[in-house]
Amino acid sequence: MRALLFGLIVAGLGLAACGGGGDSAETTTTAVSASATTTAPTTSSTTTTTEAPATTAAATTTSAAEAATFTEISDMVYMTINGVDLLMDVYTPAGDGPWPVVVAFHGLDSHVKDSENTIPVAEAAADHGMVVFTPTWIDFSPSLFPFTVETFNTWKDTANCAVAFAQQTAADHGGDPANTVVHGFSAGVGPALFASLQPSGEPIPGCETDVAQAPVVGVVLGDGEYFLHSENFDDAFQVDPDAMQAEVAALVDPASWPAVLDADYFLWIPENDTAARPIGDASDESGWLASRDPDGSIRSDLDQLNQLEDGIISNSDAARLLELRLSTAGIEATLDEYPGGHTTTDKLPEIVGYLRAAASG
Repeated sequence: MRALLFGLIVAGLGLAACGGGGDSAETTTTAVSASATTTAPTTSSTTTTTEAPATTAAATTTSAAEAATFTEISDMVYMTINGVDLLMDVYTPAGDGPWPVVVAFHGLDSHVKDSENTIPVAEAAADHGMVVFTPTWIDFSPSLFPFTVETFNTWKDTANCAVAFAQQTAADHGGDPANTVVHGFSAGVGPALFASLQPSGEPIPGCETDVAQAPVVGVVLGDGEYFLHSENFDDAFQVDPDAMQAEVAALVDPASWPAVLDADYFLWIPENDTAARPIGDASDESGWLASRDPDGSIRSDLDQLNQLEDGIISNSDAARLLELRLSTAGIEATLDEYPGGHTTTDKLPEIVGYLRAAASG
């Protein structure tokens, strides 16, 4: 049923290759023209490869009268942390709601909400009937690097605050806070997972709302790390391995997840491996992989998935691990593979289809 629903949604989408995004604090109205309708990918609990959407000149021609509109409000302060105001934009569809609510977490491509991989998703989703909040979730004070345990605690707080703020203010923009979906791309999969798997249950200090985040109904994740396999995290594992292993468990160990997790998960990966790292000797208990996997369960599951044979760990391997663990825990999870690389811009119909399917339950 979920595959049929997703297929119908994607097949019905007409999307522009949207770009830009305002830096003004004023409200702006933007026209977005429709482009090609694409064929839906096949979805299942196992990885499928999907052909890139085709676009024809006739399909991309839309008159101004047929163009849809959305309203963007920029630079709302949703949290203050370490003396830094974290900002959020909201994209509101034309017409009446209540609309599903999307909170979209950017990657490290720009380090801020005005990401070239976030703005097109936000615009396209708003054009198809979703209220989209795009927070800047990274606190740079005093510096993003090196990653530490405190870095992750900060990211959890900002993720929970961003979703809570979006839910509290959603009705002001025609949104339905009870129908909230989180989206994360690249490094943004971390806060999206924290918001879905590690809700705080209480208000976050420094947050502009004193209401705790409510559960989300869906999660859409694209091409990110799920057990912190890259070299960027090595120092933190060396300094405090126990705490960092707890961070890994929070992301991929069902024993660390809420007892009731009523959300659908949609994961996508590119066919080209991102953030590939040589494994070395997987049985070496002093190696980098063992530092993430002290009980050997991650390596066991990756071996079950035949992901150790090529000698590397990539974002794609990590996604397959998460999909397996979600599915084994009885949580609805779909993983699809697409041609291309580490970007959202050539996958907009599919991503919007995931968002709509997640919101539809």
